[in-house]
Amino acid sequence: MAVARGRRGNLVVYNSRSAQGTPVAASAAVLTPAGPPPPGGWPVVAWVHGTSGVARQCAPSLMKDLYYPDEIANWLEQGYAVVAADYSGLGAGSGHEYITMTANAKDVRYSIAAARQAVAGLSERWVAVGHSQGGQAVWGVARQEAAEPTGRFLGSVAIAPVTPYDRLQREVADNEGQGQYLAYVASSIAAQYPAFQPRNVMSDKGMSNYERYLHEGCWTYGRALSGTGTPRELLRPDWSQDAAVREFIERNRYANAPLAGPIFVASGAADTDVAASTVAEVAAEQCGQGTPVDYHDYPGDHETVMRQSAADRSRWVADRFAGAPAPNTCTVR
Repeated sequence: MAVARGRRGNLVVYNSRSAQGTPVAASAAVLTPAGPPPPGGWPVVAWVHGTSGVARQCAPSLMKDLYYPDEIANWLEQGYAVVAADYSGLGAGSGHEYITMTANAKDVRYSIAAARQAVAGLSERWVAVGHSQGGQAVWGVARQEAAEPTGRFLGSVAIAPVTPYDRLQREVADNEGQGQYLAYVASSIAAQYPAFQPRNVMSDKGMSNYERYLHEGCWTYGRALSGTGTPRELLRPDWSQDAAVREFIERNRYANAPLAGPIFVASGAADTDVAASTVAEVAAEQCGQGTPVDYHDYPGDHETVMRQSAADRSRWVADRFAGAPAPNTCTVR
């Protein structure tokens, strides 16, 4: 973990919980701007990363650039402390529960509590900002905070969040380069449901590189290995009928509960990994729960939506800390 001069970085290992409530270990990087903290402490951004892989070595805290270097540097430059959780099973613990909202959200929330204990000068006030897998996780954070507050939670920013898997596969079935995602999901279901076998859902072609996806590299390696493979080729036609898969999907529905704070949601119209139409659907459903939702559709793809949404996200976060009323696009749809 490399930290720019004047800034401070710490690695914390802390207790979290799996989706089933079992104690697990997790790790996070905690970074603070240069100089002394302001009165009341540094306002905190919980940065929640997108898919990096499922092997322990794929933890962003083990990477010199922390995986999203520009994003983290941007928040530090604006005067926020950044708590960047790895998720359990990456860096610390074992058996990463990939795109499992309950588990990943707990990893984020418990990282905030652990960071405050380990690092002086952090405010009680915080927001959660996440991309892709992290976008799904921060949605879960906002839901969990309604029942069990961790300090003063002010809201979530979900950028191209991974949407429920049945809806997502409906839209990306013929998109190339999806093999690593399918293997990661199958491994996550296998970790949570002992009777499940990846061959229940993966085709012979899908299984051909299954172990390599899980153990030989991280996301970039997986994308290259996947090549032109599409979900239609790599999944069995009846993949969604498996009982464990159905339960996994239902457990990861987004909008069936109110959130503890407002949410900013961004999608990319050219995104071939998480279709914008599915993000718009879950945002509209969250509106039905009475949550202020600020939904934005940008022209970019899964990666460029980060840059395109940056200015709007920064203003939204600054306004939450300033106590401004949250914008709500629900009323203008």
